[in-house]
Amino acid sequence: MRGAITAREPMAGAAGPSGDPPPRLAPGAPGHYGMMRYHLGWADERLIPVDAPTGKRLRPLIAILVSEACGGSGEPAVPVAVALELLHNFTLVHDDIEDGDATRHHRPTLWALWGEPQAINAGDGMHVLAHIALLEAAAVGVAPDVVVSLARRFATASLVVTEGQHLDLAFTGTDIVPVGAYLDMIARKSAALIACAAAMGAEVAMASPAVVDSMQAFGHALGLGFQVRDDILGMWGAPEVTGKPTSDLARRKKTLPTLYALGRVPDADRRAIQAVLETPDGPPSLLDAAQGAIDRSGARRHCEALVARYTREAREHLGVLPPGAAHDALSELVGLLEVRDR
Repeated sequence: MRGAITAREPMAGAAGPSGDPPPRLAPGAPGHYGMMRYHLGWADERLIPVDAPTGKRLRPLIAILVSEACGGSGEPAVPVAVALELLHNFTLVHDDIEDGDATRHHRPTLWALWGEPQAINAGDGMHVLAHIALLEAAAVGVAPDVVVSLARRFATASLVVTEGQHLDLAFTGTDIVPVGAYLDMIARKSAALIACAAAMGAEVAMASPAVVDSMQAFGHALGLGFQVRDDILGMWGAPEVTGKPTSDLARRKKTLPTLYALGRVPDADRRAIQAVLETPDGPPSLLDAAQGAIDRSGARRHCEALVARYTREAREHLGVLPPGAAHDALSELVGLLEVRDR
């Protein structure tokens, strides 16, 4: 992933043949890729190299492990893994802007440091780099027709993620969001890319269409469980562990626990929850009352049961893979994600 960014960074005196664009960014504008490095945890806000907290690298890990579990080598899956992680981080940069989140992994977000226009542009750059990285699969021996198929799957998943983000943003101004509609939204926004990672890992290993489909289903179930677990942590997780300074309820986000509670609590508790959602700057007592109503609704128990169900489904889909170290690693990963605390 570092190489994908370094290949486009400034190089003194860079200039292409007459009439051609320069192969790298002009030396006077290093901040574009520096912002990407900052977001990825490789630089501080002065763009000086640093080892800062990063994401889980879940999607690239799944792609490589599935490729190996399907009998392939991890090497051809590396461009796929890089592309997936760059695409995921592009969505995070834009998501932070759209949600107004000023921190991520205990650090200021890109837009909080450099403003929304530059952050949007840096995110767009990561999106393009993701597609360029994927095409490098041809350089490590992946057949051209497979690269085309991978690119189509990758682009489709990218589009589905934007559908999910559209729904998420639309729900912000919607009074009543059915739980089923919310699950459809996270299937697009969160599960689609994890499902894509698993399917691409199988495809690059030349697995049969049936196995590719099973890995797509594996990633879909795993992604749903991952996001519901995230919703649990967003409501009840410790901020010093999760890296989120406030709960989803304090941010007035309509996540699964809140939506589940709204459909099941008595009128008084429902009014307490709605009061918080409708009052952005209400007193702490409002938040406490709403939190108590959600706790009493059994929302946590329901969400944890859903995580267990999706985890079980993911393990069932793994059953098509032969025994081996990569299969065991995937199974262990499923178990870790089910009980993670961050």
